[in-house]
Amino acid sequence: MEITSRRHRRCIALRGSSDETRQQALALLRDLAPEEVLWVGAGGDGLGFVARRPGQVKRLLGVGFDAVVLDLHAGLDGDLLGRTHGFIRGGGGLLLRLPPGGEPPAGDPTLAVHPFSVSDVGQRLWQRFERCLERAELGAAQPLQAAPRELQGSAEQARAVRRLVHVFGGSSPSVLALIADRGRGKSAALGLALRQVLGAGQLRAAVSAPSARSCAEVLRFATGSHEAPREGPLRFLSPRELVDSSGSFDLLVIDEAAQLPVALLQQLVRRHSAARIAFASTVRGYEGTGRGFVLRFLEWLGQLPRPLEILRLEQPIRWDAGDPLERLVFDALALDAEPPGEAFIAAREPVDAERLRHIALDRDALARDERLLRDLFGLLVQAHYRTVPSDLQRLLDAPNLGAQVLLLDGRVVAATLLAQEGGLAADICQRMARGGLRIRGHALPDTLICHAGQRAAGELSMVRSVRIATHPALRRRGLARRLVAQVHGTCDCDLFGTIFGATPQLLRFRRALGYQLVRLGSSLGARSGEPAAVMLRPVSAAAQALVARLRGRLARELPLQLELLRAEAELDPALVRELAADLPPALPLGERERQGIVDDYLFGPCHYEAAAFALERTVEVLSAGLDELDPLSVALIRARVLRRRGWARVAREAGLPSVHAAQRALKRALRALVAGHQKTTTRRPG
Repeated sequence: MEITSRRHRRCIALRGSSDETRQQALALLRDLAPEEVLWVGAGGDGLGFVARRPGQVKRLLGVGFDAVVLDLHAGLDGDLLGRTHGFIRGGGGLLLRLPPGGEPPAGDPTLAVHPFSVSDVGQRLWQRFERCLERAELGAAQPLQAAPRELQGSAEQARAVRRLVHVFGGSSPSVLALIADRGRGKSAALGLALRQVLGAGQLRAAVSAPSARSCAEVLRFATGSHEAPREGPLRFLSPRELVDSSGSFDLLVIDEAAQLPVALLQQLVRRHSAARIAFASTVRGYEGTGRGFVLRFLEWLGQLPRPLEILRLEQPIRWDAGDPLERLVFDALALDAEPPGEAFIAAREPVDAERLRHIALDRDALARDERLLRDLFGLLVQAHYRTVPSDLQRLLDAPNLGAQVLLLDGRVVAATLLAQEGGLAADICQRMARGGLRIRGHALPDTLICHAGQRAAGELSMVRSVRIATHPALRRRGLARRLVAQVHGTCDCDLFGTIFGATPQLLRFRRALGYQLVRLGSSLGARSGEPAAVMLRPVSAAAQALVARLRGRLARELPLQLELLRAEAELDPALVRELAADLPPALPLGERERQGIVDDYLFGPCHYEAAAFALERTVEVLSAGLDELDPLSVALIRARVLRRRGWARVAREAGLPSVHAAQRALKRALRALVAGHQKTTTRRPG
């Protein structure tokens, strides 16, 4: 790995046992201040370093270090590698503690989905990483020195700041999007522009992000402090506070916008129709791609009469261009993967169906074919609102996953990821229904057993469509339908299924392929802003009977579910129409079924919304018992069950600290109500 600049970062591979690599790392860190070293994994305690377990690292967003020590003896975590490299200042270094002689560690146990074991987990991502290390030509290990502290913005960033100042200081409503890879100084550019316009006039401005910590850099450059101001000409408000705000702002700045639901971003734009708004998003990085933001939200903005301007930053600020460490991480994790270019597609217009070829990918062959891998992963990145490095690991190594694609002259133009699920033993299904067991990687059985109360459903064999993607230039040509039809013809199972953020278009697409809506999720997706839809395509007689039961129950309960969702946020009327389309007659709620649903909620993992219909009927029958409960329990039952208020309002009015606290307290209250009735019934003379 050639170091041509003092602000290029080094990657040093240390091989040996855990103790040997620990000693090697300490020798290379001897000239650094301990507080400037982040040590991730075993062996860093008691040395004065900033020592963190892998799961704690994401809390350090925005912090810089001269060096990061990363222990990989237990295996490679793609998300962790992508995250930690971004902490290292220009001129610093990443020390990788590796097993001896290139020996791969044991497979990732989180990918060992039942009935598979760790021995079934692949090592393809690790082997890819080793090849990338070999190509990087790592030099001899030398002690690290303190990284340069001076930071100088680029001419590109200065131009962006000038443009931002011009837009921020305007008088007409407009929207601007600033997009870049991590380390390009977009947050600093926003802050510098804010500082100038706030100092020049009487503007009312608000800064927002997924959390106050996420926009700390914007605030530091705008005000000189990381602290989030709640008063004054510049205030921090959460995205939800901005949507609900009764005040008006001249200027809104939303950092890390790709981490917010598209529906919430749309509400922000509609709510502040007279403001100048700037959205900033990381395009590629450890936290997930911003492509969904670019493809979905910016496309929506472009259809509005409000002017939209897009600025891009390419030149890195935290380190110099051509940084070897960034190249290594991007290569290993395919962070810059792209589907086939527009020129390739244009040269083959119109697409000849005879040149399309369907294949089920062999993952060993996929791991060896860099172009095929980048075509596939780039296509998945383009199509999905959040793709993270660990998705590459699952694609290559998870034993229950497979991929099928359509090739046009050898290039991937449509793809789907498929998960083998179900086929669980009856005793496992019973334990899941009572909350005594969770089976990772079985999303369809989990929702059907734990939330729909269908214990026997877990025994059926299932193929779940995890993701499906078509090349952006070839959408609405029937490629996805053709690919799904091939899946139906090549997979043997009781049913096909999928779980996705519901949109009218996706519901119509799946319905046209024989899938039927059987369940609606209990909440809006944290990133998509859409309720989860569960759709099944039954094959066997048992699956057909299951779908018929679930559809009848959905017809009965959908109006209440929609009302509960509306209490949380707006619902697209077109979505509501599609959800209600083609439903059969509603099944009546029998007494035995009602009691079973209530028990599943009170004593199992079932969410309130999945049992709300039966719980309302139960509370109506037992309303006299409310007088025996404590005031908090009564307030919770009346607010959520009888008045159908949103969770945030229920928690706030009850004086509880969070929605989760309100949900737990309501379950306790309903348990007490039912238990009180049973006690009274038991005492009553026969």
